[in-house]
Amino acid sequence: DTLDLQGRLHELRRRPQCPGCGDPWQVAWRSVRPVTLRPAKKATTGGGGHRTATPSQMLERHRHLISPVTGIIKEIQPDPAAPPFANAYRSGPNVARGITGMAALRAGLRCENGGKGVSPLDAEVSALCEAAERFSGNFQGDELRIRGSYEELGEEAVHPNACMLFADRQYADRGAWNRAHADFQQVPVPFDPTARTDWTPVWTPSGRRRLLPTSYLYYGTPRESAAPGVRADSNGAAAGSSLEDAILQGALELVERDAVALWWYNRTPVPGVDLASFADAWLEEMAGNYAAIGRELWVLDLTADLGIPVTVALSRRTDGPHEDIMMGFGAHLDPRIAVRRAVTELNQMLPIVREAGQGLDDPDARRWLAYATVANQPYLRPAAGQRMRTAADFPFVNRPDVRDDVEALGRVFDRAGLELLVLDQTRPDVGIPVVKVLVPGLRPFWARFAPGRLFDVPVALGRLEAPTPYERLNPFPMFL
Repeated sequence: DTLDLQGRLHELRRRPQCPGCGDPWQVAWRSVRPVTLRPAKKATTGGGGHRTATPSQMLERHRHLISPVTGIIKEIQPDPAAPPFANAYRSGPNVARGITGMAALRAGLRCENGGKGVSPLDAEVSALCEAAERFSGNFQGDELRIRGSYEELGEEAVHPNACMLFADRQYADRGAWNRAHADFQQVPVPFDPTARTDWTPVWTPSGRRRLLPTSYLYYGTPRESAAPGVRADSNGAAAGSSLEDAILQGALELVERDAVALWWYNRTPVPGVDLASFADAWLEEMAGNYAAIGRELWVLDLTADLGIPVTVALSRRTDGPHEDIMMGFGAHLDPRIAVRRAVTELNQMLPIVREAGQGLDDPDARRWLAYATVANQPYLRPAAGQRMRTAADFPFVNRPDVRDDVEALGRVFDRAGLELLVLDQTRPDVGIPVVKVLVPGLRPFWARFAPGRLFDVPVALGRLEAPTPYERLNPFPMFL
């Protein structure tokens, strides 16, 4: 610094995939070979998950990635708009939202990478991992690509709409919809199965290769490689302390968002969760913290047919003209972790509601904050006449190895007729394991209304007597 003559060291590491001094095929080779699960003993089961390294170990290993000169992110800082108890951190722009200008930056609730956690350290590492996840999922040009059309590639190819799940009616009405909603809610043109485009291999844990459009798997895929109507999103993208950990987190996110979609768009009441039954001092502390800022906190059980615990933590203002209802979601094999994750995600959203949505240009989020109350959105409250769920109501097998958890989750998908697919997106120069996990047929929580689980599962669960008509789906698209 020329003003005070102070200096700071910035660690520079060699890029193993450098075409000049390394092996430029390293990233492509990760896609050539099947994804192999190896033993991954758990080092911690506290905080927000079951991990193969502790938060302090992760930060020590990867602290060099935080630098305005040599890092992948400039800095990690507490969110200045969040209350101290929230443990919400920021780590730079969110490439998953395709932000291209200030208008788009203001539009979304998740315009920056963020971290959350039970402790400040948990949140800092979470912010680092989310930044690494988004950085690693950005197209860089060394990804394995196979040229062809969906029709030419045959059975290996997965139609991208098996994952995106737009309805024909949405494609037909896309002009009017797109004019009324934010960029990340846009309905694209329909995918052309006869058009030649780039595809990238993904793998089942058993070693079966499938293909998906490269532009669905990597943010920022250039026009010459991209399939029109197919754009990458963050659904199922995850970083972890090991490859197995990342796969587990990505798969759990898919389960979570599927369960959220089933509840949200059908607006079906579900049971509440008795937080006291978990005997968790941190959860008790959070309820008190929310009350102290004039907000109510409660949790619902969204667990669907897959049986994996999924919860939503909700909060409303109790001292103002608007309720400013906000929510956070969590899923985990361990029900206590599922609840903690929902509450920490809700904590991360508090800056939006504390500022009453000021500076937020997403029309759906603004409309929700201005209009929604528990009176006019009764599905937000615990279902009347149903017993509150307790910790004892959630079956849980505590396995010592993350690989065992991934394999158990794979069996859940198998029984449901679903296929688990994995793309290893780890960048050699970053070193944090990153994956894109896909389970065609599971619902994203955005407004995607193709036939399937969204309409069938609520009936199978007994929540509805008949599928919800298209016209009666929730008019508020999920905006998180």
